[in-house]
Parts: sequence; structure tokens; C-alpha cells
Amino acid sequence: MQTTVQGKTLMIHDKVTMSTVGENDYKQFSDCIRSGEIEKVDVSGVTEADSACVALLVAAKRLAHRQKFMLHIAGVPAGLITLMALYGVEESLQ
Repeated sequence: MQTTVQGKTLMIHDKVTMSTVGENDYKQFSDCIRSGEIEKVDVSGVTEADSACVALLVAAKRLAHRQKFMLHIAGVPAGLITLMALYGVEESLQ
């Protein structure tokens, strides 16, 4: 998993799977969201996703909610939407 920040958008790139997201990746991701400077997470650059990607997005929304700011998820590919629907979280990530 690779991430970059463009303005107030956190861009996620490459594979976001159980085998590609490590503890340090999660910490960096969480710290970026906790900063309060991010308004949007863009996953259009994700080439492969599994439950790890869904978990990251759910965690991001929870962190934002706890800190009382809105966080938007953008660029969600069809396969990831299907996976989110299977977990029953697609509406909470909209």
C-alpha cells in the first residue's frame, strides 16, 4: 500500500490487502486521518483490495467521527463497493 497527500486528500495506491498492509502502514494512515487536515480519502488508485481495505476505510470514518469532522471516501472501484456491501458497510462509507 502506498499513500500520498494532495492538499486535503489522502490518496491510496496499489494493493490494499491483508498481505500488503502492515502495522506501520496502518499507523501512518491513522496518524494522517487524526491530524484533522484530511477531508477526503481517494481510493481510485487501488489496484487490488480485500477486507483490509474495507477495514482501513471504516477505521478512517470512525476516527473522523470521533474527532467530529466529515471525511469523504471517493473513487471507490466497483469491486470494492461489492466487498463493502458484503460486509454491510457501504452506506456508512458513502
